[in-house]
Amino acid sequence: MTEPLTERRRRLVRDDIGRAAVRLFADQGYDNVTVADIAAAAGISERTFFRYFATKDDVLLAYERHLWDRLVAAVAARPADEGPVTALREAFLSTSRVEPADRSRAAQLGSILARAPELNARSRGHRLLNDSDLIEQVVARFPTSTATTRGQARVIVTAMNAVAAAEFGAWSESGGRGDPAARIGAALAVLEEGLARFDRPKECMS
Repeated sequence: MTEPLTERRRRLVRDDIGRAAVRLFADQGYDNVTVADIAAAAGISERTFFRYFATKDDVLLAYERHLWDRLVAAVAARPADEGPVTALREAFLSTSRVEPADRSRAAQLGSILARAPELNARSRGHRLLNDSDLIEQVVARFPTSTATTRGQARVIVTAMNAVAAAEFGAWSESGGRGDPAARIGAALAVLEEGLARFDRPKECMS
């Protein structure tokens, strides 16, 4: 279905605001950026900004939701015969790779979320609400969808997301040294030793 022109324009403006805000947050520090700064960088008025976002917090949280949606889409795009743990790991790796030129900015954004208590609390709340999308993708990779497999999928998502988030946070605090995907991959490999049986249908059903 073709996206209506008005909706497409709104999405493009919203995306422009998001990109401008993320650049400013990373380059100048979250607390030093105002709504007026974001509006100016995006080439819009403050009044237009408030048509799309209530606060600058909402801009950063929308950016985080965009990253989460990419993760969900990455799991869905994995081969259908791939086990749930492998599919989720590969999705984490593909979405956490950051080009060397962008690492400093990505690390700054990670630190912003970690250091702002109220924003971090809202971020955690968003992730909890959005976990269901990821859990559904993982459940689909089990032979059957039952209360047991749904519970197992929840454990997989919660555990792997916690490890990935912790490693990305540590990478951010390091100032963005090295490849975050490599760091996350190494940590997930340790966790996977205990989760590997979920990639073998007969074992996870026993």
